[in-house]
Amino acid sequence: INLIVGDYFKLKSHFVPVINDVLEVCKWFNNYSRTLGILHQQQSNGSGSSAKPIILILPVLTRWTSHYLAFSCLLDLEITLQQMLLDHTIHTDLLSCAEACSDAKQKAIVILSIIESPDFWNEMQM
Repeated sequence: INLIVGDYFKLKSHFVPVINDVLEVCKWFNNYSRTLGILHQQQSNGSGSSAKPIILILPVLTRWTSHYLAFSCLLDLEITLQQMLLDHTIHTDLLSCAEACSDAKQKAIVILSIIESPDFWNEMQM
């Protein structure tokens, strides 16, 4: 099955940048405990305290289902992530989660711009 999925990605070469963006978003949120805390807080604010927060999964190269789960979890969080960016305080908090070095700050800006992009979400749903 992994070979079939690999062949699919070769045929759909426009899909590769979306996969890379999904990986970058998942890695960035998972790298900083504060960003994960903000995400989990926003999920519990929106869905009540009884719901379990959705986690962001990093796919494993040899397990195609992990790619599906990474996409699925991120798509489930689309509204929550976009609402977070609409709130100026949360947006600022997410930017401040990055380390003091300029590379980390730039990476945070790139990740947040990916999340804000309607094209990113549209490509994920194809």
